[in-house]
Amino acid sequence: MAQEQITRRLARYVLESRFEDIPENVRHEAKRSLVNFLGVTIGGAHHEAVEIALAALDEFSGPRTATLLGRAEKMDILHASLVNGIASTVLDFDATQYKLTNIHPSGLVLPAFLALAERTPISGAELMHTFLLGVEVECRLANVIFGKNNPGWHVSGAVGGIGAAAGAGRMLGLDEDHLTRAFGIAATQPGGIREMYGTMCKSFTPGRACQNGLASALLAGKGFGSSEAAIEAPMGFAKVLMNVTELDGLTENLGTEFEIMFNMYKPFACAIVLHPIIDGCIQLRNEHDLEADQIKSVALRVNPNVVKLAGRENPDKGLLAKFSFSHATALALVHGAAGEPQFTDALANDPVLGKLRQRVTATVEDDIVKDSCHIKITLTNGTVLDRHIPHAIGSLENPMSDQDLEDKFLSLVEPALGVDAAKRLVGLCWEADTLDDAADIARATVKN
Repeated sequence: MAQEQITRRLARYVLESRFEDIPENVRHEAKRSLVNFLGVTIGGAHHEAVEIALAALDEFSGPRTATLLGRAEKMDILHASLVNGIASTVLDFDATQYKLTNIHPSGLVLPAFLALAERTPISGAELMHTFLLGVEVECRLANVIFGKNNPGWHVSGAVGGIGAAAGAGRMLGLDEDHLTRAFGIAATQPGGIREMYGTMCKSFTPGRACQNGLASALLAGKGFGSSEAAIEAPMGFAKVLMNVTELDGLTENLGTEFEIMFNMYKPFACAIVLHPIIDGCIQLRNEHDLEADQIKSVALRVNPNVVKLAGRENPDKGLLAKFSFSHATALALVHGAAGEPQFTDALANDPVLGKLRQRVTATVEDDIVKDSCHIKITLTNGTVLDRHIPHAIGSLENPMSDQDLEDKFLSLVEPALGVDAAKRLVGLCWEADTLDDAADIARATVKN
C-alpha cells in the first residue's frame, strides 16, 4: 500500500469496522480494560493533582453535561476529558501496553468517549467498539513510529490524541475525509516528555492528549482543515518526531490482529518496569520473614528500562517514588505491598526505607526481558537469598485474572462509592456491551 494513503487508510478502517466482526475474546479484553480504567480513575479522582486542575479550570467550564468520574461535579465535555484523563493516570495504576513502548491506552481515549456519550447517546456496544478502535490506532502509532528508539517522548501524550480523535470522530458521524483531517489536527498537537515522570505533568499529558483528540474531531466536523497525509508526509508526524519513514506496519493485519490483546494490568501502583522487582522482593520477604535491619545489600539485575525510566534517587514525594527502583525495592521488602497507600510522601521520607534504599544497586543487562529481573539479597548474617522472576505478575505470561481485576477495582472504588454502588458499577462494566445507554456507566460512578 502506498505510503501516502496511510492516514486515510486508518480513517477508513475506523469508519468501516463492525463490532460483530471483532472476536469475542477481544471484546472481553475491552471489558477488562474498562474495569481497570474506572477503578484507577475513581481511585485517583480526589488526588491533589485533580483538585488543583479543578481549582484552576472549573470557572472556565462550558455546559456542564459530562460527569467527572467518581466526583459530584460536572464539566463540559472538553474539560471533563482533561480532568478524567488526569485522574485515570495519576496513580500510575493504569493499563500498559508493554509490546514495544509503555503506552497507557485506556486513559487516552475513554474519558473523551464517556463524556461524548453523555452528549451524543450511544449504546454500550458502540462505546466498547469505539474504545477498541481508539486503542488500535494509538497503539499502532506508538509501536511502529516510536518502537524501541524513543529518545524521550512520553509516548502516550504523543499518539493519544490521534486515538481519541479516531473514536470521537466515529461517534460524531464524520465521513472519511473529515476523519482524515481530524487525524491531522490531532497529529499537529503531540506532547509529553519523560522528564515529567514523577510529577503532576505525567498525568496531565494523557489528559491533554485525550482533550486534544476530542477537540480535533469536533473541529474537523465543522470543516476545520488540515493535511490529509499528516502521519506519513515528508514533514509529517512520523518523520518529524522520530525520523521514521517505513510505515507499512501501521496497516498490517488491520482488523485481524488487535492491539488491546497486548494490554497488561498493574497489581502495583507505580512504573511497570518496577513490577518484577516488587513481585520478587515481596515473595522473599514473606517466605523469610525479612526485617529491614537484617538486610545488608540488595543487588538487582534488570532490563535497561528500569534505570532509564525509574532511576530516581532518594525521592521525597510519593509521585517521584513511583519511578525509583531503590525505593520500590525497599518498600516491597519492608511493607510487603506496593499499592497506592504505600506510595505516599510520608513513606518517601521514611528513614527506615531511606536507609535501605542506599543498600540497593542495579546492574543493567540487555538480554533481560522487560517483565523479568534477578534479585540477590545478602543478609547481615551472611545468608544469600536469590530470586529470578521470569515474568512479573500482571504480565502477558502471568496475567491478572478477571477476579484479580475486580478485586483491584473494588479496593479502589468501595472507599469512594460504598460497597453496593461499587458492585453495581463493576457489574455494568462486565455487561457494558449489552447496555442501551453507555452514559449509564459514567452516571454510576457518582455517589448518591
